[in-house]
Amino acid sequence: MNAKTMNLHSMTRKTKSRAMAKAIPSKILLPLILSLVGAVNPTFAADEPQTLDGHLAWAEVTRLSTPVSGVVTEIPVQPGQQVEKGTVLLRLDRKPLADRLAAAVAIRSGLVRAAAEAKRDAERTQQLYDRTVASESERQEALIKQEQAVARLNEARAKADLRQWELGKTTLTAPYPARILSVDTAVGETVSSELNAPVLLRIARADQMLVVANTSPDVASHLSLGQKMNVLVGQASDQAKVQGKLVGIVSEPQNNQNAAISYRLQVQIKPQKDWIAGLPAKIELSD
Repeated sequence: MNAKTMNLHSMTRKTKSRAMAKAIPSKILLPLILSLVGAVNPTFAADEPQTLDGHLAWAEVTRLSTPVSGVVTEIPVQPGQQVEKGTVLLRLDRKPLADRLAAAVAIRSGLVRAAAEAKRDAERTQQLYDRTVASESERQEALIKQEQAVARLNEARAKADLRQWELGKTTLTAPYPARILSVDTAVGETVSSELNAPVLLRIARADQMLVVANTSPDVASHLSLGQKMNVLVGQASDQAKVQGKLVGIVSEPQNNQNAAISYRLQVQIKPQKDWIAGLPAKIELSD
């Protein structure tokens, strides 16, 4: 082999070595990089998003009604207003129920006296019976009258208590710190609760809100209720970051059996003053 041929073989070996050196990083480094990414954040796969797009929603929406019928006389709140627990939201006319209560109390008072008299009569009859002056049938009759008087008195007491309870229900108050979402009645309107009590107001908690976002089963399977999560609220140019607690992993209903299953995450947060439902928000899946 001459010198020219040896040089040609040497150049060929060097060219193959360079080609193999270029090919090795693409085959080895890519899996290595992916494995390192997984080691940094093993909870979520590399192709899953680190944030979920969602929005703010009201927490604990409640439809308020009243178990008694009457005419609306006052609505001292307006939609959008925030109120403290116990704030009066609506009042019905008290007079009809106050009159019913007065009548029930009067009947109860009369039956108290009647029951006392029946008791004294039973005691006198017992004394006469002990002296063999009264018969057994007379004694039994006196005891029956006493029992009937006590039963009528207990019934009257129960009715008076019910009328008292009904009178208290003419005033509707906030069960928790609330935001008024809607007022669905008006002053002068008659409320009838005999068949199906109508919704008078809709409220939601003023001290809590939810960040709601949809996600895949893979992401949902790595989460647990009560888990602390960071959320971003507002537009990208003016976002506020707060920490919340995961309170719901809700399976979304499927339109058909072949549709992919998705889950709705609900993260409870403490809202800032100007936050309302519908504002854009993001849930961070990792720190």
